[in-house]
Amino acid sequence: MARAIGANSKLHMAVEATYGTPPGGNWRLMPFISCDLGAEQPFVDADVIGLAPNRDVAPPFRDIVTVQGQAVVPVDLEFFGDWLRLLLGAPTSTGTTPDFEHVFVSGASPLPSNSIELAYPDVPNFDVIAGVRADTWEIDFSPSGAATATFGLIGQGSTRSATSSAGTPTTRDYVAFNRAQGSIRRNGSPLAQITGGRLNFSNGAEIVRTIRDDFKIEGVDPGLSRGTGQVTSRFADTLLLDDATGNAAVELEFEYRVGAARRLTVTLHETYLALAKTPIQGPAGIEAAFEFRAAFNAAAGRMMTVTLRNAVEDYD
Repeated sequence: MARAIGANSKLHMAVEATYGTPPGGNWRLMPFISCDLGAEQPFVDADVIGLAPNRDVAPPFRDIVTVQGQAVVPVDLEFFGDWLRLLLGAPTSTGTTPDFEHVFVSGASPLPSNSIELAYPDVPNFDVIAGVRADTWEIDFSPSGAATATFGLIGQGSTRSATSSAGTPTTRDYVAFNRAQGSIRRNGSPLAQITGGRLNFSNGAEIVRTIRDDFKIEGVDPGLSRGTGQVTSRFADTLLLDDATGNAAVELEFEYRVGAARRLTVTLHETYLALAKTPIQGPAGIEAAFEFRAAFNAAAGRMMTVTLRNAVEDYD
């Protein structure tokens, strides 16, 4: 009997027309690093007295099904737009072949849902998770290494079978970014002496639980969008320190680029930096870690804009 291994596993994804209903047709084969999305149904102890002739406990019963987890995926030029669509909603796409620009914005409502199939062909077993919505997103910037992102996902339900529901999966061109291609800008100008950065986004999702006989949740409603993170820099000037001290709003841009027409840009239009220490921890260089919070910007009409420029015509 074959045993399931991660190297042979697949992740297929498709946009749902109706929340919680897996679509037919051919799904998309998605590159990923790890995924622990799946259904869990815990036991609840039954504190019933009088069923046994001694102090032994009665059988437990099953509680509501919870379908949550994270997908760690590479930050790439084309597939990443499918994840951004799930997180932020459909983009505004413009351009002509082969140069297209897709603009995703924060604050959209309602948000779309996808179905995700985790395939274990060695067994074989195929876990279709329907009604998946993205709640959180984390992306790191550093001088070296592979560029990855983590999406926090919430599903409605899970169904396992011995056959795939993905049809004949489609694909895209895979062009991965690496962290050496990253940059961070403040008010349009590159920040120097930056040693690391982290961007977190949350849709503030609320799981809606109702009384129903299939143990599933009713849905996932978005709450307040929040953008937070941290920028770490060598203490070579007081630029960011002055911003934090004066509580001045700045625009921060995080970008990966493989060319003038091929890039991913995340813009936080109005960002506030927290005051940071400049600790002396020995003879080595001194660093300051500035936590930041983003807010709605009236001029931009949003808190965050994510722009993806590639050869994909649309993400419908």
